[in-house]
Amino acid sequence: MKSNLTNLTWWALLGLLLLATPLIGTIAASLILILTLLASPIVFNKEAFIELKNQPMIILFSISFIVFAFFIAISVKSPKDLLVIFAFMPFLLSAVAYILARKYASKKAAIIILSMCLVGAGLAILVALFDIYFLGASRPRGFFSGVITLSMVGTTLGVVAGMGFFLVDDFKKIIFLLGPIFAIIIIVLTQSRGTAIALPVLGFLYFIFAIRRTKTLKAKIFVTIVLSILAFGAFYYITQQSGRIAALSNIVTLVMEQGLSSLKTLNIRMEMYIVGWELFLASPWIGYGWGNMVEYAVLAMGEEKINAYLDVQYFQFHNDFINYAFSAGIFGIASFFAFLFAPLVGALKAPRDSLFGFRIEITLLMLALYSISGLTGGTLSHGLLISLYAMICAIVLGAFRDETIIAEKAS
Repeated sequence: MKSNLTNLTWWALLGLLLLATPLIGTIAASLILILTLLASPIVFNKEAFIELKNQPMIILFSISFIVFAFFIAISVKSPKDLLVIFAFMPFLLSAVAYILARKYASKKAAIIILSMCLVGAGLAILVALFDIYFLGASRPRGFFSGVITLSMVGTTLGVVAGMGFFLVDDFKKIIFLLGPIFAIIIIVLTQSRGTAIALPVLGFLYFIFAIRRTKTLKAKIFVTIVLSILAFGAFYYITQQSGRIAALSNIVTLVMEQGLSSLKTLNIRMEMYIVGWELFLASPWIGYGWGNMVEYAVLAMGEEKINAYLDVQYFQFHNDFINYAFSAGIFGIASFFAFLFAPLVGALKAPRDSLFGFRIEITLLMLALYSISGLTGGTLSHGLLISLYAMICAIVLGAFRDETIIAEKAS
């Protein structure tokens, strides 16, 4: 009975995370939280706790969550402000996803997970196309999602899926090249510049991974030429589009020629960053609490200026570092970096089996995407994207293994 429940929970988690998230956004993230809470007594046993003690990512996630939640709690003004802590629960509950993944660890499971990521990226594109062509949206938001979140979901799943090219041994590996292509398409459809700025670094990482896996000099030269052509093609495709993405190159030129004052949206963001940093310096130890961003931002910038750029009701500083620093001071900063780098630390400390390199490479891709996009969008400040980051990293570190270590206990 317990084995059947564990199996059902595993597939439900993968379905919600990799397939439902592009379709129903924050609803899927909420269901993931509920599922992992309910699954906690099912999956944990003595062996599970021993396994968790040896996984630095889960330890860092858990300690940082507790510290961050505590400093939010002591700085809130209303009990309802405590509800924001639930947005960060995936960092804590990723332990459940990790233990589930350890029970199904194998190369075959890894390929299945990457295949589901590829399908999920395709679903994100379908949702975006439905928004544009059937609902008439200029920028697709998805269902119970948003422009930035839909872009990040599709890009994350597409980038991770692309690693299947290096994992699959036969000709079917070509299919996984659709992953990075899907990522580029969803960025163009959503016109998300914050996600787009991560593309050069992601492309460079893919190049390094490919070169590392080629043995001969001729093969390395061939890979370099092919990837250079693909990179140029992607750059040409993106810059030929109309709208915000194509304007990225114009923004750089304009700033160099006329300075920051020539760009209204960039000026507003810079002002938000400066205000957020100054507020942090005024209360560097415990911050002000996540729920108080709007109040302090309005006092510092004025409600009209904020509303001109972003609905004041949903205000955040559009920068992960500033958001965490404002909310919980230096403890928030420490928690932010721990959240961000914990998966890479966990991958480096894991056993050196045949999938050791894949785990490191995927966590590097996740780190690059979320840290760079978080400079302008606050990716690890959104419950849906936190869920995607924490759970995917936990599943990759747990399931991308040579063999299953944790045995299922009989009920």
